[in-house]
Amino acid sequence: HAPDYHPVVETFDLATALEHPEKAPKLEPLDTVRIFGRFDFEPDPEVLVTGEVRAPGRYRASGQQHLRDVIFQAGGVTPDVWLDSAQLFRRQPDGATRVFSINLRDALEGDPLNNVLVQPRDRILVHRHPEQVSPASVYVRGDVARPGRYPFAANMRVADLVQSAGGLLRSANPDSGDLTHYAISNSSGERVQAGHQDLSLAAALAGKEDQNLPLHDGDVLTVPQQAGWNDIGATVTLRGEVRKPGVYGIRPGERLSSLLKRAGGLLPTAYPHATMFERNEVRELQQKSRQELIQRLEQESTVVKTAASTTGTEEAALQQAAIQQRQRVLEGLRKAPVTGRLVIHLRNDRKGFESSPDDIELRAGDSLTIPKQPGAVLVIGQVYNSNALTYTPGRNAGWYLAHAGGPTKLADKGAIFIVRADGSVSSGKEGGFWSGNVLSSTMGPGDTVVVPERPVLGSNTMKNILAVAQIASSAALVAAVAIP
Repeated sequence: HAPDYHPVVETFDLATALEHPEKAPKLEPLDTVRIFGRFDFEPDPEVLVTGEVRAPGRYRASGQQHLRDVIFQAGGVTPDVWLDSAQLFRRQPDGATRVFSINLRDALEGDPLNNVLVQPRDRILVHRHPEQVSPASVYVRGDVARPGRYPFAANMRVADLVQSAGGLLRSANPDSGDLTHYAISNSSGERVQAGHQDLSLAAALAGKEDQNLPLHDGDVLTVPQQAGWNDIGATVTLRGEVRKPGVYGIRPGERLSSLLKRAGGLLPTAYPHATMFERNEVRELQQKSRQELIQRLEQESTVVKTAASTTGTEEAALQQAAIQQRQRVLEGLRKAPVTGRLVIHLRNDRKGFESSPDDIELRAGDSLTIPKQPGAVLVIGQVYNSNALTYTPGRNAGWYLAHAGGPTKLADKGAIFIVRADGSVSSGKEGGFWSGNVLSSTMGPGDTVVVPERPVLGSNTMKNILAVAQIASSAALVAAVAIP
């Protein structure tokens, strides 16, 4: 028979085999006997050192080492160590863990009470000094080169903190500063405000003792900005039908009439009624309002989708149509530009304009566009021929709507509105936005008739949201397209 080379493993007790040879396995040619050491079945005798030592890690334990020896094996302690306390965690034979708190300073000096004998599997934790964990700090805010948090020193004063922060910026007000002191409440442990002190930063930096105040842990120094600094270099843009269009620097408090005077006034071809005035702050507000409106529409659309999945066939068809309508309105809102337009009523009478509420104060980033007179009236929305029609003096909105083919079957005839060339929205009556016959309103050059889509389904709240959304998107479209 062919030999069987598959090995067979047989275990036995070596002590028994030596004491009773007859019980030992019988050896045959090519047999191999392997005798294990105890550490083949036990972890290496190691201790773990963590925390503020130079080389944290595991180190072999001989069973005759003391705590100080192991700390030296780990490279010694770091400069940030806390010598008052360290912990030694020891696993007991029953599996429980016992902790020993040790004075590390005494242990490193060889004190027998703290320099304990280390056992395999011990874990030693060396702490960072509390002042390094949460160091005493002072803070500087405002117009310095590097505002922020800085380490506190016992002899630190205001000038030291300002210099640590890189000094004052050109925008800083050197005659003013605010130092806030804080104290810790003994009852709650929370930081509470203790008081303010006004000071002159220039005097503090010059070394005057009464202004270069000593600091305390947690103090906050505020360096204010010079009044009107942000207006330095402020510009506005003037475009269109003025004698000298361009980018103009402005002084604090300067008004629109002053800018127009510097630009040489309006040209004879100007159409001030369609003036486009844009402001960054208004754009930000419009963007926020637009986003909130989109979120409300999306939430309502989710409710409609849920209802559509639980209704009958005919009802589901209406629900589906409502969903599609909301999606169209949402898409129009998302695509419509946010212009930041502020409605003003500019006119050729310069003296009369100067005393009017429309002669607003200019701000950095403002933009003013004065177009030529538009030669058309726009008719958009649910009409058969959405188009720009040649302006005919004296004609009303109904006349232009008829020349655009009239409203479609999807039109909400009771909600027709007009976006005037100056950006204002008109419904034709003051007694309520959707009341009255807006179609009798006389149209001017650059005005727009908007025929919104009739809501398919929804509550009164939803219908109002749709109406506002259609106004917002239409007004933005008119501002972006109708004004050259």
